Amino acid sequence: MFQDIFGTHGITNAWRYNLKMKKTILLIGILFFFICPVISDEPEDLCHYSTEGRDFWFGLMQNRDKGNDHYLEITVTSRIGADFTLTYGPNEMPIGDGSYSVAANDSRTIQIPFELLESKGSENTEGKGIHLQASNPVNVYALNYRTQSSDVAVIYPTKSLGTEYYAMCYMPPQVGSNEKNSEFLIVASENDTKVTITPSVNTAGGKTAGIPFTISLSKGQSFQVQSLNNNITGQGDLTGTYISSDKPIAFFSGSKATPIPVNGNSYDHLYEQMPPTSTWGRVFYIVPLASRLKDTYRVLAADDATVVTIEGLNRIITLNRGEYFEFELDRNQASRLISTKRVLLAQYCRSQNLDNSGVGDPFMIILSPVTQKIDDVTFVAYESALIQDIFYINITSLTSEINHIILDDAPISSQYIKAFPKGEYSYARVPVSKGTHRLYNDNKDGGFLAFVYGFGDRTESYGYGVGYNLDIQLDIEGDIKDDTLVICRGDSYKLDAGDYFINYKWSTGETGSTIVVTKEGWYTVIASTPSGCTKSDKVYVKVEDPKIDLGEDKVACYPGEIILDAGPEFEKYLWQDGSTDRTFRVLETGDYSVTATNERGCNASASVRVSVFDPVFSQNYEVASIEHPAISFFNETENSVGFWWNFGDGATSNEENPVHHYSAIGKYRVVFQATSKFGCADTTSSTVKIIPFTLSTPNAFRPESEIAENRVFLPITEGIDPEKYHLRIFNRVGSTVFESKNPETGWDGKMKNGTLAESGVFVWIVQYADVQGYAHQQKGTVMLVR
Repeated sequence: MFQDIFGTHGITNAWRYNLKMKKTILLIGILFFFICPVISDEPEDLCHYSTEGRDFWFGLMQNRDKGNDHYLEITVTSRIGADFTLTYGPNEMPIGDGSYSVAANDSRTIQIPFELLESKGSENTEGKGIHLQASNPVNVYALNYRTQSSDVAVIYPTKSLGTEYYAMCYMPPQVGSNEKNSEFLIVASENDTKVTITPSVNTAGGKTAGIPFTISLSKGQSFQVQSLNNNITGQGDLTGTYISSDKPIAFFSGSKATPIPVNGNSYDHLYEQMPPTSTWGRVFYIVPLASRLKDTYRVLAADDATVVTIEGLNRIITLNRGEYFEFELDRNQASRLISTKRVLLAQYCRSQNLDNSGVGDPFMIILSPVTQKIDDVTFVAYESALIQDIFYINITSLTSEINHIILDDAPISSQYIKAFPKGEYSYARVPVSKGTHRLYNDNKDGGFLAFVYGFGDRTESYGYGVGYNLDIQLDIEGDIKDDTLVICRGDSYKLDAGDYFINYKWSTGETGSTIVVTKEGWYTVIASTPSGCTKSDKVYVKVEDPKIDLGEDKVACYPGEIILDAGPEFEKYLWQDGSTDRTFRVLETGDYSVTATNERGCNASASVRVSVFDPVFSQNYEVASIEHPAISFFNETENSVGFWWNFGDGATSNEENPVHHYSAIGKYRVVFQATSKFGCADTTSSTVKIIPFTLSTPNAFRPESEIAENRVFLPITEGIDPEKYHLRIFNRVGSTVFESKNPETGWDGKMKNGTLAESGVFVWIVQYADVQGYAHQQKGTVMLVR
């Protein structure tokens, strides 16, 4: 039915130019959505938004500059049939005949010359917004085809448009040309629309990264922005660009053509309509593409302090507003991704030279969170000249619902079904044939997420979601399973209901979009939009106050007997000495403390005093002279009641602090045994050295002697303190001729002025202290011989 892509109405000869009929290369998936009920008199759900509608505004971004065949296509599908019109620009100029129709459960494709409506360049206001109006609900898809570079976007109806967006693109190679720019496109749905753009990198039109600028658009006008590529690191990737407007706009982003990742050697056009931030989610299930080695992903945050857990990588990252994280998962790494706040998640097919499958090239899919499940859809796996035999659909559903999923009137074969490693969901990667297929859940309350994709030779592939809803999300962050948010005792937390509502009513009575909570309990908010959508959500705030029990102060009989345990319910531990184990072995008496952090980031601390029965004593001297051989010993053992001393010379004592007199020169090992009141007994030891104490002097010396020892007058000492030694030499009239405070430096017979002293008798005096500090003085005479 698609051989005549213009349908029964066709396009007038005057408008066709010289457009030749072409092979349908990479035709977009024609999706027949059965998401909404048949039109009835039931009240309109003001909160429900989907890809089905009656009014659409959209546009097409610029494809790469190379390629012989180049055209645009708009495809319309309907469940019940519809008449529709196609116009463009502020003046609503008709496209082709202007009026068309599509039969029930059928499609209609209109081909348009790219010269007419493909956006061109950067930062130029153009009248290339496309307006489609239908008599009944329809789905709309747009294709920009250029030889070996194509992509398709599912178009959102005007009702589903928003006023806040972020761009998701990809980093082009730094080639210094404008062939591979990243880009985005804005289309106004109303007159006097003010749009503020904060680019993440410098633009081709001269706008500076991080500096907001504002444009004004009329209904039907479009504004494309492309990146500046100057071979400068950080240039080229417009991902994270922030867009806000005062009226609803359609927003598209991607790339003219890019390899994925950046070191790929083949590149394709990326074109996706971005969902407004009000529809983003927090829980995603990632299913790798079949027939590929690995896929590339990006997760983008709309709020500061967004904590993202990528379970397939066992990795937790924190993103701020407008930041993204790129990662890869291999073909066996189906994974759940959980975020504490709303995020956007993209899945990329990689360039063929980086994948050994031999088929396909880059494309981008915006993945849906679990809140966007649908229950019934008809889709087409479309062939092209190159894509003929390889088609898949990836399906995600609650494990309890997976057997209720029906594909082409048959349940999903168990050979394709696998459970995600974590969570309550399962997935299936099912090969399908080209053509039309129906996918639905036979449980009317069930749902699924799915996307279809096809591969051809090494240069062709495509992929797109088969359907999703875009309901406004009111989601106060909490645990994904039971809406519980854990905070730590003493902390406060800001609950955020989002800024895309205008009226808020909290259970606390507050009326702002955020409240700060410190107490445990349920918190509820009711919020409404300007269009009358009213949503409610609740979260239970649990105040966590973890405890560590190290027990009462305790006594150990020996070092290492007691091991302190902070408990298993924590992830991190820090003891008083900086060690980070859960347990701590006590080796000595002291105060021991630990601070531990659990998986929620809450801290607990505890301390305990441990007295280790470790005999300790001190003594007043380790070295003593034989003149003062009395040594005092002092017990310093805590909680000791019994004492026994062995002084090493055969003598013992049971006193606590004895004094022992040694009678002979020598080295003695002193052993001390203490006993605690609990019956612990242990010993320790030290040494005592008793040394002789002498000072002797020669009675004469001759500086010119042939014997070295006779050339200097030097007292011979033993058992003295060298720091408290002072030798002085006096002549017969009492004048000091020499002095020294070093016991190793003697008098060589010279006067203080360096002249030689005359032969004769000289008086010497030595003042010194022994090793125990007792002061002594000796004096005498010495004969100097010349």
